[in-house]
Amino acid sequence: MRLVGILNRYVFLEAFGLYVLGFFGFLGFLLINKLFLEAERMLDPQMPGMAIAMITLLEAPNFMTWSLPVATLFATLMSMGRLAKDNELAAMFTNGISLYRLFLPFLLLSSISVVAAYLTNEYLVTLAAAKQQAIFDAHPMIAKRDSAEPDPFITMLENGAFITAIVFDKEQGRLGKVVYDDWGKDDGKLMVVAPGGVAEGDNLILGTDLRSPSIVFDSPNTDELYESYTREPSMSIYLGADLKEQYTAIKTPQELTQTELADQSRQKKKHGENTAVDETDFHFRFSGPFASLAFALVAM
Repeated sequence: MRLVGILNRYVFLEAFGLYVLGFFGFLGFLLINKLFLEAERMLDPQMPGMAIAMITLLEAPNFMTWSLPVATLFATLMSMGRLAKDNELAAMFTNGISLYRLFLPFLLLSSISVVAAYLTNEYLVTLAAAKQQAIFDAHPMIAKRDSAEPDPFITMLENGAFITAIVFDKEQGRLGKVVYDDWGKDDGKLMVVAPGGVAEGDNLILGTDLRSPSIVFDSPNTDELYESYTREPSMSIYLGADLKEQYTAIKTPQELTQTELADQSRQKKKHGENTAVDETDFHFRFSGPFASLAFALVAM
């Protein structure tokens, strides 16, 4: 048993030194690469260079969660390769040390990496993401815009009605190209189409100076899709919820802890929103940290 204890410490210390080297080496590579990619924008006199540099450096906690599994893989491969090269593995096997028994130091190292990655995701990454979002809010011009159009806004109200819009400015409460569908009305179905609207408290004000909204009615006793429609200069619809307050409270998945992310997903599901991104990020909170254990097993 004394020999096994000495062997465990020997192998663990061998792997731990390489683990630290792999972690800081890969983390440094990711940060330098990110700074290099952002160099053009940081040197642009029309852009806030310090803000961009701060956002880049705040990626460090996220990069740490990537570096921990890579460091585990690097440490396991390099230490086992060194032991094999110097015939120390052969000596261990000759003295009855099995490969499974030899994995225990690497199991301990990967377990430490799993816990460190999980805690980093839960606390450091969320804190850094919140600070990044604050910088984006203060400097909207540095937020990179994707070429693809954003997903349309859609929400379900407590009365079963749906509101969809091409755009929704959560800060101003303004919506563009709005459709209000109330298919649950007892006295007929109601659809309101408007080029724009604004959420004011629990009400949705539809109508702009450019074009009045179209109000379309459909009788449930007819096979026709729409029975009649009228046009109004403006229209106020009671929603029973303050859209502006409700959706400004919604944060990106990176800003939320695991529990907060699960709560936000439930709230978004209640309003008929697509929660695929939130659910994927929620499961990644577990699969990401456990990558260290998988890498150690594969490396052995």
